[in-house]
Amino acid sequence: MKFCKKLWLKYQIKRYNDILLKAGMEEAHRKGKNLRFGLEGKAIVNNDIFNTIYLPENEKGIDTSQILSLGAEVYPEEGRKYLVYSRMLDRLER
Repeated sequence: MKFCKKLWLKYQIKRYNDILLKAGMEEAHRKGKNLRFGLEGKAIVNNDIFNTIYLPENEKGIDTSQILSLGAEVYPEEGRKYLVYSRMLDRLER
């Protein structure tokens, strides 16, 4: 039972992560934000260097929490579910 619950939670987290990431990227483009991924990658919308969202790299990959928060502004219900399911999975794994 616990294994099935973990698998279901991971699926839901991935699903809502994809929704929020897509909405966050669209919202960043709509607001005219430049994106910088780690030290190498860039997505430039305008020439204003102060209007940039920096996404740092860590051992798991690129930290997309800022983009996810932009997506949660557009879809607050999906953002809430993403957060709740993440916390549920964290508690199950302890």
